[in-house]
Amino acid sequence: MFKRKITTISFEGNEIRFLVIRGGKAHSWRAKTIPPELMNQGLIQNPVSVGKIIQSTLKEIKAPKRVMVTSVTGQRSVHRIMRIPNIQDKLLEETIHRKAKQELAIPVDEADLSWRIITRANNQIVLYLLAVPNAIIDTQVETLRAAKIKPKIMDIKPLALQRVVNKKTTIIVNLESFSMGVIIVVNHIPILVRTIPLETGNLTDEAKIDLLAQELARTVKYYNESNKNNRLPEETVVYLTGELFDYPRLESRLDESPNLAERFSSRTPYKISLPKPPLEIPPKLSVAKYAVNLGLALKNTK
Repeated sequence: MFKRKITTISFEGNEIRFLVIRGGKAHSWRAKTIPPELMNQGLIQNPVSVGKIIQSTLKEIKAPKRVMVTSVTGQRSVHRIMRIPNIQDKLLEETIHRKAKQELAIPVDEADLSWRIITRANNQIVLYLLAVPNAIIDTQVETLRAAKIKPKIMDIKPLALQRVVNKKTTIIVNLESFSMGVIIVVNHIPILVRTIPLETGNLTDEAKIDLLAQELARTVKYYNESNKNNRLPEETVVYLTGELFDYPRLESRLDESPNLAERFSSRTPYKISLPKPPLEIPPKLSVAKYAVNLGLALKNTK
């Protein structure tokens, strides 16, 4: 797959991020700020206008259109580990749909359901279920159609981040200007996903980092108390992603003020690290900012 040319598009806050991969190397990238009346919290309000912005940006970076992979915001989506009887494959879809109606707090008939079987044994199927509101997908498809492109694959942000980190068991934190998130990954599955919008107001970057650290502590505590027989190992690593963890900024701030690392360390016993995707990354490319795009590029597009 690394020999292929792949164009990825990520919708984040009031920004659209583009990244082109050629021969396993990040070739070109661009971030476009979108007026809030056109897109807010990664949710598109005006598909035609946003589509024109996408179309012009793709021309600017000379992005190939043959293999397009785009992300869908994780907001308003539901992730769930579900258990059903070990039934025949032909009955699987109907059973999952019926079970989802019983357990999910969103209108299942108005959502796109996808799932992955984790285990199938002892008369039981354990699966990972993802429900994304149709309205979000439909609006993005309309936007891409206005840009005269057809994506080969649409993926969701938490799954893209899990892929770029690519660890069996880990914690991923994501900090953007308009949102923050915590993802707990077990057996390569994002078992627990927390995505929280941020009304920026007068919040400084430091205040946002403090809020994220608090949410990280709460999420880890909740997971461990809910999974006492399968608690997160002591050697679990926390990976930092998102624009506010931009590598050069982070490294310089750590040099100037080691309190940033101390804030995280005081709230979690786990080691903190940065993703290292199996791609050739130019020094000027922020892996933290483009983590979702890199995860999209690593998705099997065959």
